[in-house]
Amino acid sequence: MCDIIWCRKCDTVNYLDPYYFWNWQGKTHCAECKTVYYIHMINGFMYAGPEERPGEEPDILPLYADRPSDGFASYLPGTEGRTRPFECQHRHIYLGKPDMVKFSIRGKPLRGWRPQPPSTGKLGSYGFKWDVAKLSPEVWAEYQEKIRRGEAKEW
Repeated sequence: MCDIIWCRKCDTVNYLDPYYFWNWQGKTHCAECKTVYYIHMINGFMYAGPEERPGEEPDILPLYADRPSDGFASYLPGTEGRTRPFECQHRHIYLGKPDMVKFSIRGKPLRGWRPQPPSTGKLGSYGFKWDVAKLSPEVWAEYQEKIRRGEAKEW
């Protein structure tokens, strides 16, 4: 579990590492627009802030940041000048881009692909029931083709 600072200027979610920010008072900045925020945390709860502090330098950087309204574009840990390096990062052979998964192993449509269209709402919150035909017509057409070829299987 970690705390976040949601920058309203650029709509970026900045994730604060709970180990550094458990009992902490100081300034951090937004990874996207570099707006400096003052926060005071006591036992993991936000006691004061986030308050904008224009013209000041940050004490520490956020660990990770993403933009949920922009197809989850993100700043990974260790991005120079934007996020703090993460000491327990994987070796370089394990780092990379995740696969875009549109269909399960049985050929059924999934929600693991991006960018999600704007019709999904904030953070793509469709719940358990979603209409793939309205959400993404191209995925629906590809699914119908899989059914015709016999690639979409039941349990």
